Amino acid sequence: MGDGAPQAPKGNVSESQILAAKEGDWSAKEQLANIFLPLLKSLAEQRAKEPSKINQFVDAGKEGLFRAARKYKPSIGADRFQVFALDYIQAEMDRLAGGGGGFLSRLFGK
Repeated sequence: MGDGAPQAPKGNVSESQILAAKEGDWSAKEQLANIFLPLLKSLAEQRAKEPSKINQFVDAGKEGLFRAARKYKPSIGADRFQVFALDYIQAEMDRLAGGGGGFLSRLFGK
């Protein structure tokens, strides 16, 4: 498993990629998933009690990522999308694990 520190996404996310994913563009969603894959894997490894469950957590994280893209507003800015998306990613992974929501939900309540 990982060293405990979440891996940063590999590459930058452009606003056009986020907006295309928001509109349902599968190619844009795939690009987002590939950019965020190191982060998704790292977070999945932290949550999976069994190595065989890591892919389920990665898939849940992708769902959270795509939900964040659907909720994205240009005023957030593409440069802050990772922080915005992190809560949605963690919330989906935590739901799979039977826990609460994402980081912000745990910090500020539901």
